[in-house]
Amino acid sequence: MAMRDVDVRDAKRLTVHLKVLGGVASLLDVMTDLDTVAWLLQLAERNGELAAFHARRVLVHLDDERKEET
Repeated sequence: MAMRDVDVRDAKRLTVHLKVLGGVASLLDVMTDLDTVAWLLQLAERNGELAAFHARRVLVHLDDERKEET
């Protein structure tokens, strides 16, 4: 099963949210201002929720594809 078989929009959105989470992780390494850290954590929380949502959609699609093959 190739990634091209997955709904492209969900896969792209998942990738974007994961990149944001990676960027937040990098910023947390250098930030010391508590307000900025709090904002980054909120951003990470929201993007984590969105990444999970799109990951679930991709997994459902992959599961459906697998069932169609059998």
